[in-house]
Amino acid sequence: MPKIVDHDERRRQIVEVVWRLIAREGIQAVTTRRIAEVSGTSNGSLRYYFPNKEAALTAAFEYVVDATNRRADEADSHRHGLGGLRTLCLEIMPLDEQRLTEARLVINFWQQALNSPDKAALHAAVQQRWRTEMAARLGEAEADGEVIPAAAGPATVDALASFLLGLQIEAVMAPDYTTAPRQLAQLDAFLARLKVS
Repeated sequence: MPKIVDHDERRRQIVEVVWRLIAREGIQAVTTRRIAEVSGTSNGSLRYYFPNKEAALTAAFEYVVDATNRRADEADSHRHGLGGLRTLCLEIMPLDEQRLTEARLVINFWQQALNSPDKAALHAAVQQRWRTEMAARLGEAEADGEVIPAAAGPATVDALASFLLGLQIEAVMAPDYTTAPRQLAQLDAFLARLKVS
């Protein structure tokens, strides 16, 4: 009797291999041959899931984003106000080895996106989704009297999004300095400046 293959599960396993390879060896070292080797898949079988390296890289980036969103939902599926905003930020921030590995992949993806309109558009869509949620949480915080009125505007969302992107870069490039306690202190200081005194 032929073995029944769960193609969705197998695709997910290959994507996990891709993002770990990128994090460990860098994006240039990741080839379809290397992906096939590490995932225990033949080159022919790999093409069934991903026709080329670019498709695998994009899937790995999407996997990281989905993982971030899943963690945020698991932590608080009814995020609201400043507390809900902080929950989302915590899952984006590279506070542990898992999220630091994700940040390494994201930074490598940005490099590819510099010369790929499709990848740049995907990154922009992810950022817009998170910015929309940030704006919603800040709007709730303003309605609840948690933050000063000026804090719920686009400038705050822009500053927070830039802050989070910066933490990903800093944690990858200077991990001894950008520790989890330092990151948390920076986030809490940022949110404290928004609060009604």
